[in-house]
Amino acid sequence: MDENGIYKTLDGDTFNGAVKLGFAEAGSEEWHEMRRHGVGGSEIGTIMGLNPWESAFALWAKRTGQIPDPPLSSWSIRFGRAFEKPVLSLWAEEHPEFEVYEAGTYRHPDYDFLHANPDALAYDAKNDEWIVVEVKTSRGTWSDAPPAYVAQVQHYMAVFGLKRSVIVAVAGWNYEERWIDRDDFQIGAQIESAIRFWDHLQNLQKPDWDGSKATYEAVRYLNPHIEADEQVDLGDVGELLLRAHGGFLQSEQLLNETKSKVLDSMGKAKYGFVMRNGEKVIVAQRQSRAQGKPWLVVKGER
Repeated sequence: MDENGIYKTLDGDTFNGAVKLGFAEAGSEEWHEMRRHGVGGSEIGTIMGLNPWESAFALWAKRTGQIPDPPLSSWSIRFGRAFEKPVLSLWAEEHPEFEVYEAGTYRHPDYDFLHANPDALAYDAKNDEWIVVEVKTSRGTWSDAPPAYVAQVQHYMAVFGLKRSVIVAVAGWNYEERWIDRDDFQIGAQIESAIRFWDHLQNLQKPDWDGSKATYEAVRYLNPHIEADEQVDLGDVGELLLRAHGGFLQSEQLLNETKSKVLDSMGKAKYGFVMRNGEKVIVAQRQSRAQGKPWLVVKGER
């Protein structure tokens, strides 16, 4: 930062071979135009199936204009933007060895549709090292960096040809730093997935189906009308539906039976645990509202 608290701007039309596309305010027409011509770091986690809130199919439907994007003025987006520079400033204070730069949007030297618009790049003159800096905010605390965020900074390192990055976050009012090293194996897998997704966009071809709720909700949106007398032969997918639904009912019955046994075993206890490798692991929690009947929340694996 300079004496006015303003970060420097990365000079030059290229950086390690990456080509500058420009600076654009999020939500502006220029920003939308650049986004239409590439795949960005905030999308790669979704494409890889690492985003719990969105699927590759839902992203494809949004990018092809078939369902609307959520408004950029949503509260969570506004909150994240408002805290981005203050959190970045806190990180800069913690790491005076780095000089922080605003980078704008760049494209990969070999894949012109792979775009990168990180929150910042930072340079350590003593060690002659550039890094990616990405800022996040989260209501909940972190035990580790979410996989979609790790994929995002791997994407940025791929575009800029860098070896290290840091995810800086305020998560549940805790200040977090997660340093991420370049992983060429993961980057290779991400580039392959991005190529396939980009081909799907260019050819208006649906991505592979997955079991996410986001895909189900996207398809619901794509088919809002019902013709009262129309019928369709579902063939194999209809048989698959019957088998999947039957398996779901069996699993649901087993789950309810097991939850009943667990509630009975817990008695008045709030938490239930199992021992794994000598450590206590909480697997169940009883909750209630307004002194009503408690219900069981299953903890741990999903």
